[in-house]
Amino acid sequence: MRSVPKNKLYAPALLLAGALLTGCGNSSQMDSLIAAQEATEAPAAAASAAETAPETLPAAPAPASAFIPAEGDVDLTVLESNMVYAQVFDMVTNPDAYTGRNVRAKGPFAYYQDEETGKEYFAVLISDATACCAQGVEFVLDGDPVYPEDYPEAGTEITVSGVFDAYEENGTTYVQLLHASIE
Repeated sequence: MRSVPKNKLYAPALLLAGALLTGCGNSSQMDSLIAAQEATEAPAAAASAAETAPETLPAAPAPASAFIPAEGDVDLTVLESNMVYAQVFDMVTNPDAYTGRNVRAKGPFAYYQDEETGKEYFAVLISDATACCAQGVEFVLDGDPVYPEDYPEAGTEITVSGVFDAYEENGTTYVQLLHASIE
């Protein structure tokens, strides 16, 4: 019987460990979060270095969250399911940071009518990767649309765009897209 050198026995284990560490799939979302975090740390490091330098420069303000883009539109349709759910969660918990921004979202259409008030609510549902949790983003179409004639059937996949806003109703803050349109 022939013996195998010990270093040859460890090679498959090392290859397996390397494969597990590298993972699979698209890492671009994680890369962008890391870049955002590094961008928030860079001004602090620059400010620290400026304190020791003879001439000080003002540090750029850091964003409150890695999810909040510095400026511009928020297109949820380009994010992977975990990232879009996390982004919507951030929008719901930090609505002031998004107010006035154009937002685009994709998901199933949902309709609800409050039995007490008769008020109608229209939303696009955003699910997490396992589809066990969903967050609705309400939208208000421009003009005088009438339900159901001017809306898709409940559950239909839609893409909606509008201007992000928040409002309070019965002591709870809700988010919505105003001046919305269904693509």
